Amino acid sequence: MTTVPVRALRRRLLLAFGLIVAICAAAITYYVAQARQHVGADYTAMVADVVRAQEDPERLLTALNRLEGGHPDFRLHRDELGELLLRIPRRIENIHIQVLRSDLPDRDYAPLLEELNHVERRLQALLSQFVQVQRDGLDVEEIARLRELGLEIEAGLAWSYSELNHLVQQASADQRRIMGWLTLAVVWLLVMVVLAVGAVMLMLLRLQRQRDAMHHQSHTDMLTGLYNRRRLQEVAEREFARRQRHPSPLSLMLLDLDHFKHVNDAYGHPVGDAVLSSFAETLRHQVRRLDTVARMGGEEFAVLLPNTDGHAARQLAERIRAATRAMPLPEEAGDHRLTVSIGVTEARQGDGFEHLYSRADRRLYDAKEGGRDRVVSSDALTEVTPDGTCAARLRRNAQ
Repeated sequence: MTTVPVRALRRRLLLAFGLIVAICAAAITYYVAQARQHVGADYTAMVADVVRAQEDPERLLTALNRLEGGHPDFRLHRDELGELLLRIPRRIENIHIQVLRSDLPDRDYAPLLEELNHVERRLQALLSQFVQVQRDGLDVEEIARLRELGLEIEAGLAWSYSELNHLVQQASADQRRIMGWLTLAVVWLLVMVVLAVGAVMLMLLRLQRQRDAMHHQSHTDMLTGLYNRRRLQEVAEREFARRQRHPSPLSLMLLDLDHFKHVNDAYGHPVGDAVLSSFAETLRHQVRRLDTVARMGGEEFAVLLPNTDGHAARQLAERIRAATRAMPLPEEAGDHRLTVSIGVTEARQGDGFEHLYSRADRRLYDAKEGGRDRVVSSDALTEVTPDGTCAARLRRNAQ
């Protein structure tokens, strides 16, 4: 099973978190903009109509005052009065509709609508009287009655529009204040969502780290930091599968420190552990990055060598044997000379890991039986010893 590295997971989580933050910021910005626009639009039109309507009482009063005989613009003001008497009812009807559609409390606008309805009825009376005056002609008494009725209408309109303007302005301010609190609540909610998402992502990252740590521990030797037998077998099986697709040499060496029990018995297990760690470090320095080094248990180690034939593997084994002899030991064991026996083999056609391991193990046994501190890489009955002489060796199955 493939696991996602912690760094890759961290990058993905940071990217996802940044995307979430960006989306939340865009949502907040859009919400605030829309909230302000709608809050302003709710009462702006009504306020504008009320402000325009507040001009009507003044114009009505002015037109009535100029209806007196002898005024040079008499006919013009008469026409203006007629236009006002037709326009004011339409304005009242429009405001009446807007008020009913608004969110204003009924108890607040009910007296205003009642007054506007009364004014509308008085306007009908004023319009009828004005039509009659136009038909019969103007006289002082008719003008006085028109002015008296007009002043009553003007007072009703002025009061209604003034109160309605105050009511709308107050409602608009209240709505803006409520929307401000609501916007703040939405912002805090989104911030809490972002923090919650961040906490979840952090928890996922920690879980991934713990999982990686457990995976590492299950495949790693705790003392030396090398891979363990299980991990070596997994890598080997992967390499054998790759060889089936792309044929290439593959070698394995098994290494066993000579007389290591003497080190533990003579100097103690802490010194023995230090020697094992030093030997593991020596192996790391001698092999390539693509090679797999594992501790099989005790003082036995293995190196899996992809793209390496038997000859190259033996050369590496000789370098490791020489480096082991030259490896400095802890002070307590300074007089001890550490040596290693190595069995080397190359994978053959049709081999699996068990066949490869078994053959390397036989050669390691031959190296041990042949006097230790040597490399055995073939099944021949003779091997060159460290001092250059030949020694006869018998394998277990030949005894």
